[in-house]
Amino acid sequence: MNKTTFGYSKYAILLFFCMSSLFAIPQTKQLISPELTTKLIETIKDDAIILGSGGKEIHIFIDPLCKMSQRYLKLLYKRNNAIFSEYTVYLYLNELKAKKSKKHILNIIHSESKEKMLCDIMLGNQSTILQKIRNKETEKIFQKISTVAKRIGVYKRPYIIINGKAK
Repeated sequence: MNKTTFGYSKYAILLFFCMSSLFAIPQTKQLISPELTTKLIETIKDDAIILGSGGKEIHIFIDPLCKMSQRYLKLLYKRNNAIFSEYTVYLYLNELKAKKSKKHILNIIHSESKEKMLCDIMLGNQSTILQKIRNKETEKIFQKISTVAKRIGVYKRPYIIINGKAK
């Protein structure tokens, strides 16, 4: 690979993650310390939808009906080779109350192929018929992610955390 191309791709990836925060309302500070944020994230890590297998971790809270989350996911897949080889992306489904997406989130969590269902709903790959999910374990996962998001202070979607720090 050409040295210049490699250098530009690193900058492009970094720019990609930094630019996503420009679309949000600025928050003065993070509610809790990066150390506590990391500890809380560890409690829900098993419930995330995992993309990529890189050495660096990125944790992202998204809402499947949020247009910014949809754009962000589309951008992740567009640059998948560059991003997923360098980063492991953990996606946490967290409802924006205005979007009323709980039914969508429960369907994704309950699905056998979470990533496929996520893409079907968020990227409009095909029409998805939503079921009324009445599964205690699925509801428990939804509540656990929601509780952690509140403790961390997740106030927008996508909400990106790298090394315990919100970006």
